[in-house]
Amino acid sequence: MHRKRIYQSFKFICPWAFLGLVIALFSSCTTLSIVTEILSGRDRDREIALQPVHWQERGPLRYTSGRIENPPLSFWVVAIDLDSPGLQVVVGPEPLEYGIVPSIRVSTFAKRYGCFAAINANPFDRVSNREGEPTRVIGIAFHEGQILSNPIPRYWALLIFKDGTARIVPQNSLLLPDRTPDYQFLDSVRYAVGGFFPVLRDGIPLAGRGTRYPRSAVGVSQDGKILYLLAINGRLLDSIGTTEHETGQLLSILGAWEGILLDGGGSTSLVIQQTDGTYTILNHPVQEMELNFERAVATCIGFRITGAW
Repeated sequence: MHRKRIYQSFKFICPWAFLGLVIALFSSCTTLSIVTEILSGRDRDREIALQPVHWQERGPLRYTSGRIENPPLSFWVVAIDLDSPGLQVVVGPEPLEYGIVPSIRVSTFAKRYGCFAAINANPFDRVSNREGEPTRVIGIAFHEGQILSNPIPRYWALLIFKDGTARIVPQNSLLLPDRTPDYQFLDSVRYAVGGFFPVLRDGIPLAGRGTRYPRSAVGVSQDGKILYLLAINGRLLDSIGTTEHETGQLLSILGAWEGILLDGGGSTSLVIQQTDGTYTILNHPVQEMELNFERAVATCIGFRITGAW
């Protein structure tokens, strides 16, 4: 079974990337060492150079994809205008009890709640390939005045306020000195999801851990009106994943002013609804050497429009 999964992953790799690996494997020991370091995730930060991307416009969203040669990366991003008429945000799914949700795939979430775009959000503590498994949410999750789980002091969060603007803040700012949620402050918040650490602040990509992973991230424009949902492929020869610093660089180039990591790795899934009503996972999830296998996650954040668009 293990060999079969490896084959399934490798057969999707583009020919030039596979050829490059073969050349590397049969060249010098130094080259082999470099390839091993990259594929194992232990690599240095690179300066991201991105050619201009072509955005596709669809009602309240714009979306695009791109490729980077050094390091080899592929990514997808959806930009959402929070001022769009009829825009609704969904954070879920509905909890089984406080802090516990049934695991769900992002594509299932998008279909269930009629979202035109959705991405996985909070970290969680029980990985399962099955939907409906009780899963503990790590960090703040908040939907229309209902707090679904507590803030975690060490991590950060995306907040969408009642005035229609978004910000990225440390979750310890959402807690009172006794570590209970600050409901007075949260009264100004309409939606929130927790993530890990910031990778972009005041337009400057932040230094961070250099390990490479598939990444889910969200960015916010300087005026707080545009959200950028970013999914980066990883664990593939033609897309090795980004470091934290590189993720911040990419968000900045795409137009964000602030940015935060969401849960990533095998959880990374960015889904959009096509014009014919079907749903597409834009990135290529990789889990346990199996390509395009979508993991069931804890929370998602999705966006939908009331009426036609």
